[in-house]
Amino acid sequence: MPDTVAVLTMSRGHHDYLLAQVDGLSVGTTPPAVHVVISMGDRDLTRGRLPLGTDRWQTVVKPVQTDRRALPYAAARNLAAELAVDAGADVLVFLHSSVIPGPRTLERYARAVAERDTSGIPDGPVVWCSPVLRLPPVANPAVGYPLQKLDELSRRAPGAPRLAPGEIRVEERSHLFSPGSFAMSADDYAEVGGFCADYAGPGLETADFARVLDRAGGSLAWVGGAEAYRQPTEPLTPEEEARYARRHAATWRERWDEEPDHPWLTRLVAEGIIQRDGSGRIPDPPRR
Repeated sequence: MPDTVAVLTMSRGHHDYLLAQVDGLSVGTTPPAVHVVISMGDRDLTRGRLPLGTDRWQTVVKPVQTDRRALPYAAARNLAAELAVDAGADVLVFLHSSVIPGPRTLERYARAVAERDTSGIPDGPVVWCSPVLRLPPVANPAVGYPLQKLDELSRRAPGAPRLAPGEIRVEERSHLFSPGSFAMSADDYAEVGGFCADYAGPGLETADFARVLDRAGGSLAWVGGAEAYRQPTEPLTPEEEARYARRHAATWRERWDEEPDHPWLTRLVAEGIIQRDGSGRIPDPPRR
């Protein structure tokens, strides 16, 4: 298997999340060669005030240009990938900062990349993904989660697939791609071109990435046994979601010359957080 596996994440605040991720990496069957952490306007992280380092792998912390309106997730992922490749990585494992990898998450991803030619996946770039199970609030923040019992504590999201360890399943609904935990070979990421950095904040940047993947003849595939675990996070406020939705819809129209249609937007319309006009268009964001 390739031994140059990089874990890539981006963070602002919630340092306990990030430290729990490092703890999870430390007990995994396959440690990373490098852990790339992108600071999105986090001064303590940028200035090296968090105990992220270890002698078991290289830790790279770099800032990405950030403003106050929205966190640049897309640009941060691209920067993390660039830094990981510069460090010699050929397998890129992206984890949300709140996600703790399971004991075999990296091992299963690395094996999927290495055995891609015998897995029955069609030609083209591949995004390998795993179910991300939801953890309850930590019982004792001073102690953290019991890393050997994360599976017992967690619950699976409705509709998340159940696969045997090592099983590979192609997901035809690539527009539902979620970035909590996924992996790509460095070559495949370069072929797709990364995420569109015109999007800031969470939302349609992942659907946009999935469309680019489709246009490149790529596939989205689930990897059995690569489950990861997400710590509870505060939901976005309706005002935040509405702001991101309007901005992302405008960016989507500019890139694809059509109105976006996505379950996230459908939910926001149903909840009255955003509206579509008579033609189905989501209004542009207010001019600053």
